[in-house]
This record gives sequence, C-alpha cells and structure tokens, in this order.
Amino acid sequence: MRHARLLAALVLLSAPVSLRGQGDVILIRGATIHPASGAPIPNGSILIRDGKIAAVGTSVAAPAGALIIEAAGKDVIPGMIDNHSHIGARASDLNDSPMVVGPQHRFMDALDLNDTDFKDAVTGGVTTVVTGPGSGENVSGMAIVIKTFGDNLAHRLLLEKGGMKFAMGAKSRDRYPTTTMGVAANLRQYLIKTQEYIAAQKKFIDDGQKGTPPARDLGYEAMTDVLTHKTYVRAHVHAATDIMTLLRLKDEFGFELTLHHATEAYKVAAEVAKRGVSAVVLPLGPRIGITDDAMAGPYVLWKAGVKIALHTDAPVIDEKWLRLCAALVMRYGIPEEEALKMVTLNAAQIARVSDRVGSLEVGKDADVVIFNGAWYEPRSRVDVVVGDGKVIYDRAKEGN
Repeated sequence: MRHARLLAALVLLSAPVSLRGQGDVILIRGATIHPASGAPIPNGSILIRDGKIAAVGTSVAAPAGALIIEAAGKDVIPGMIDNHSHIGARASDLNDSPMVVGPQHRFMDALDLNDTDFKDAVTGGVTTVVTGPGSGENVSGMAIVIKTFGDNLAHRLLLEKGGMKFAMGAKSRDRYPTTTMGVAANLRQYLIKTQEYIAAQKKFIDDGQKGTPPARDLGYEAMTDVLTHKTYVRAHVHAATDIMTLLRLKDEFGFELTLHHATEAYKVAAEVAKRGVSAVVLPLGPRIGITDDAMAGPYVLWKAGVKIALHTDAPVIDEKWLRLCAALVMRYGIPEEEALKMVTLNAAQIARVSDRVGSLEVGKDADVVIFNGAWYEPRSRVDVVVGDGKVIYDRAKEGN
C-alpha cells in the first residue's frame, strides 16, 4: 500500500492543485484526507466556512460560489504543530544570563510577529508553534502558543501561558549550581519558596486582608501558576538521571510535566508512562549526534503508552522540516497515522489547544495542508496551506 502511494506521489509531483472560484467558503475535494483523529478518508472532501471546518467526508457538496480546490491524488493533513520552537524573537532575547531562575520572564515580551521564520514555517505546513525562551537558565520563563500566520496578535495567539520552561543541567562552571545535585536542590528550594508565597497570600486573604499585604514577587507569582495547574512545566532534559530527578520533583510538588528533547527517556519509559508524563522528543536530524538506540527512543516511549510529539527546536532546524521528523520515527517502527498525530493532534493536546487545532474535525480552526504526494515523503511538496479558512500559501503562485 505504501509503495503504491509513493509511486502515485512521483506521478503527481508536478501536477499543481487546481483552484476554482472564490469566496469565504472553500471545498477541498478528491484527496486522501488524514484527519489525525481517525482513519484516512480516500477520495474525501473538506468543507470550510467562516474559518472553521464545516464538514469532512466522502460526499460533501460544494455550496454555490465556493472556492473549489481539486486535490485528486493529494494528501491532506491538519496544519502541523511544532511543540518546541524558539522562533519569533531575536536569539539574544531567549535567555537572560547570568540569571539561573527566571520564571517571571515572558516570551510574549520579546515577540516579533514579523520574524521571517514564521513565513518559512507556513511554507512547510506548520501553522502553529509553541515558542518560548531557551535553555540558558534552569527556569527561563513562559512560552506562548501562536499561529505562524497573520498580522493580528489577538487572532494569532492561542495561549499566552504556554508552559514554564525548566532546563536541567549546570549552565556555568563559574556560578552555582554547577552539578546535577545543585540544579535539583536549586529547583526544589524555589518551589518550596513558591509554596510559602502561596500560603502567605492565602493567609492575608483568609485574615480579611487586614494590615500590610505580602510583598509581590513576579517570579513566585509566575511559578504559582505551575503549582496551581494554570500552566505546566516544559522541561529541557536529555539524561535519564535528570529525567528521574524531574519525575521526583513532580511527585513532590504535583506539577504537570512534559519532557522536551528527552534523549534518554526511553531508558526510563515505564517511569515516565506511569506518571502520565508526555514527551516532546527527538529525532532532530543533525541537532545532535545520537545512536540508533536513541533514534528508536520515540518508538519505545510510544509502546510504553507515553503521549509524544515531535519538534524541530527551530531555528536550530527549520520549521519546514518538522514532517521529516515524523518520517524518521516511522523508519524506527511507529505507524504512519501515529507519526502524523505526533506533529498534529498529540502536539495540540500537549500544548492544551486541541479544542482549536490539531485535527480535521467539524468546528475546529480550518488549518489544512495539501501535499502533492505522501505527506511524510521527502520528495513530496506542500502545494497549498489554508489557515483560518484562507489560502495563505499556494506553491503555484509563489514558485517555491
């Protein structure tokens, strides 16, 4: 079946998508639709109205005046989601070194909507990213979840509190902490101080707000959102020992946790799975040299029942190559539709925005990507990208 699809992809590689008509209603028809929430739909259609998906199936009629996108022989998938990115800000704004713990930092305050990396993402079919601070601090601040297209922040922003970035490992040999033990102790101390801050605020309220209120602290306020589950921890981590440290901290303080990069998470897959912890994982292509064992790590995690998503760490790897990470996990045993979920629905669920994006279901935002062949095949190209019900990329017009 897969070989037949690859052959079809080669035959159709030069055939452009046909767009006929115009208007706020779009019908994509004749494609193999991969909704991410269910089985593929051969010769399927998607009706888009008012920026939302209105119908998906094999017998969807075209309303009068609709823009018709003829997509016979094409693959259609949801707009892809990169759950770990740093695009949208200058590299010099990603870490506030030499600070070690800075939960008060907000990626929103460094955001540049005109960053050209957003356009690059669209050409590769990536329509949503979780983008945020780097890993130069042990706590480096709050990410955001944002669409990669449009000039209106209110329309683009899906979630302002998109996860608190932790980063395991010593950040400098010139200042504390310089060991794995020191990093763990420093995080634990800050979380305890946050608990004390929460208790002081509660006591002031419970006492009728009499006298002088407790002094505000932006760092403890931000970390309070983590301990009260208003957001979660996105943890940069590689070594299995550091992963176990994070799991112990989760056990102690009760925060919600997603492991990022997680190179050696496969070594402790059962421990990750039994806590319901998700992972945003390798492969990252040339990001770091890793063994076959680590490249097979996503498969081990998936078999253990861990919800996983894939990532580029853009701009380390261009956003447009996100789908090739899915091709790599397929190489190591993950089924095609599961790999698709790892760049769409799983990524949306981990980011807490699956009510809006991540699958082709009625009522969700109409973010749709049309490929001229198998979506995971490197030789396939993105023909058309629809974002919020508008054609935002047409390869035939842009000549890419």
